[in-house]
Amino acid sequence: MFLFVAILIATISITITSHAQTSNSEYVEATYIKVTPGMNENYLNVNKILKKLNDGRKEAKAINFWGLYRRVYPIKGSFDFDYAILELFPSGKEMQARKEMTAWDEPIKGLTAKEISSSIGILNNVRTVVARDVFDPRFGAGNTTTITVVGDYVLRSKIRVTDANMEAYEKTLESVKPVMEEAIKNGKFKSWNVLKRAIATNADGDYDFLVTFYFKNLDDALVYSSGKVTTADEFKKVFPKDDYAAFRSKQIALREIIGQELWELVEKTD
Repeated sequence: MFLFVAILIATISITITSHAQTSNSEYVEATYIKVTPGMNENYLNVNKILKKLNDGRKEAKAINFWGLYRRVYPIKGSFDFDYAILELFPSGKEMQARKEMTAWDEPIKGLTAKEISSSIGILNNVRTVVARDVFDPRFGAGNTTTITVVGDYVLRSKIRVTDANMEAYEKTLESVKPVMEEAIKNGKFKSWNVLKRAIATNADGDYDFLVTFYFKNLDDALVYSSGKVTTADEFKKVFPKDDYAAFRSKQIALREIIGQELWELVEKTD
């Protein structure tokens, strides 16, 4: 068991900045994965077991959410990966605490010896960690950690903003939160989230914000991403005196979308 924990700590260990250690806010860590050729099913089977481990971590309040996502589009890119793992930590303290042996005492009790050997024991043979990144969740609509289910799709927009426009752009995002809440009520998407990079790693591109939308199926995601469905009606309801097109023009002038990705949620904590 000691060897298992030591391998696990080595597998997930990262350095956390003092900012993450002292803040009381949540942080999202993204781990980008490249699967060894021919090992896709093996990797998915490993994660079915790791789900049990992460359910234990969630119960112990070490994390608030863990999810495994498959990259749907683009198939290939300048930053090449097959899957991504998102973990939502209560604070930087929990991120740092996982490097300690005792942090895993309770979670691993839910695994059998066979499950340990067939998951952590072969993990480095079935995948490679391409990169890790960390984000600060700013605000959103819809509780992503509780309402999402396996099979949901996620549209991720990577947003670059100049320093001079940073505050103004973030305010435009925050102002439309009630609009997004109305759109969720109308079934246009399940949740909307804005995340800001906590560290300028540029791991998967030079951007400042991630804006994400969760959808119940691929069709809903494509209809929204292609612009066939918008939040114009909801905007008019929330801001009856404002012009939607003028607001969008102002917002677009403040930022640049450097890329979009579509992911599918394939495993998550209960």
